Amino acid sequence: MATSQAEPRRGRGRPRTPGAEKRIIDAALEEYGEHGWSGFTMDGVARRAGVGKSTVYLRWQDKDTLLSDAVGSSTAQVAAVDTGSLRGDLHQVATNLFEYFRDPAGWATLRITIDTAGAQQRLGRFTESVADVQVEHVDNILQRAVTRGEAIEGISPNAVAECIYGPVIMQTLGLRLDSRALGPDDIDARATELVDIVLNGVLSGPAYADRSKP
Repeated sequence: MATSQAEPRRGRGRPRTPGAEKRIIDAALEEYGEHGWSGFTMDGVARRAGVGKSTVYLRWQDKDTLLSDAVGSSTAQVAAVDTGSLRGDLHQVATNLFEYFRDPAGWATLRITIDTAGAQQRLGRFTESVADVQVEHVDNILQRAVTRGEAIEGISPNAVAECIYGPVIMQTLGLRLDSRALGPDDIDARATELVDIVLNGVLSGPAYADRSKP
């Protein structure tokens, strides 16, 4: 009796269509960037990605898990830097953020964060997981700086992350309101100024030093 060789089983939870996962991730961010949480649907993501709804649900059970993966994958490399110095690392993080928020995926991520902060009810867990990852990267930057003798123990990675991410977000919102975009030189200058303030402090700048002289 002839026997037939069973076909290898596909891994559970992965889209069967080649390249579907990236298309779905990109589509999810684009959908959110245009429609926000209330208008974000799995059907809309499937249509934009050019796949069946079942393909989306095969990998993600709801829009919370989909957005968690979408935001996490798009922000994974923003703070994952290692230039060899504390100043260089923070400058690269700030530069990456400015460049990231110029991209539609970056703007969608920022909108997700703003929507979550302003919601009366919990929207999902996606922003919490992403924030944890970014703070962890900043903590790694600070620990390397301590090892190199550039920084002392006990600096809060949350505080440093807020000092970098906060100003970049505020500037990004202002630029979008003015319909302006930054070029590479502008981004470098703003990142340099921001890191100078973080590392040197507002009151240690040259203008303050000149005024404090007798």
